[in-house]
Amino acid sequence: MGKARPAVVDRLLLSPDIPVALAPRRSRPLLLWSVVATISLTIIFLQTRCNGKRNSNFFLNSDSASVGAYVFIDGAISGQVKRANNSGLSGGAFRCHLNNGRHLLEVRKPGYRTFQKALDFEGQDYLGLCLEK
Repeated sequence: MGKARPAVVDRLLLSPDIPVALAPRRSRPLLLWSVVATISLTIIFLQTRCNGKRNSNFFLNSDSASVGAYVFIDGAISGQVKRANNSGLSGGAFRCHLNNGRHLLEVRKPGYRTFQKALDFEGQDYLGLCLEK
């Protein structure tokens, strides 16, 4: 036997005096697709998670005079009517999550009459509001 020849990457030299053992290169499609699926699902989860908040199922649409009014549900403050600039609505908007059942809605703003309404809530509801002076 003579000297060992250097490995050639782009071509294979076969010679009768040098034994060559060819091992098939293992393909890893299952591992590759598992990694791709895991990364994709992680990205989808991170983009769609709701940051610990429940989805809104009660929507209140109001005139511009109601912007800044405080919303109480069952006697507890739930939030404030905000300006509805980017929702496609004019005036104000408020949204929250309510459980099914009876609720008392109150909307209060200084200089305006308090708006009260009993709600028999089931699933999802929309309500229009105009505060009166």
